[in-house]
Amino acid sequence: MKEIPSFTPTAQQIRAAENLFVFMTNEATVRPVVDAYQARILAEHQFHIDPQWLIPRGDSGRSMDDRVILDPKDSFLLGEEDAKVFFAECNEARIKAKLWVSNPAFCPLLVSENNRIDAENALLNAMATTPGLEFLSRAYALDMEKHKEVVGLSLKLLAPFVANADVLLERIMAD
Repeated sequence: MKEIPSFTPTAQQIRAAENLFVFMTNEATVRPVVDAYQARILAEHQFHIDPQWLIPRGDSGRSMDDRVILDPKDSFLLGEEDAKVFFAECNEARIKAKLWVSNPAFCPLLVSENNRIDAENALLNAMATTPGLEFLSRAYALDMEKHKEVVGLSLKLLAPFVANADVLLERIMAD
């Protein structure tokens, strides 16, 4: 039977995993708040798809009929004036929810998602220092599914070495 080599993580790998856990928690905290106020704003206004996005039925078989936009993921289909209203009200709701962003034009959920993605990539780069995993440092080395799988496996591998939540919170508050 082949012996499995032992694994001792580097400080960089542990810190990358800790950072990712923090950003995952932040995203999980922010998501329901932002989703709720965005959905509420869309439901209240009953915005329709901007005519520029409507595709008439034709030979291609593709079409996009007019409808009310209720899913925040479809907010890119808003017209310019509707988008101004939507984003202004989202900013007001963000302020009321006490969600801080570095720029008032930023969506706290998108900032949280971006921070998580950056932390995932930092984790993969840290893991790439392990012999045999060097390929992880190459951009686009993994498709989306493999990326998710390797990040999950890396977190499982590093979890026993990660500081507990109280230590992580103290560290964040000190920064």
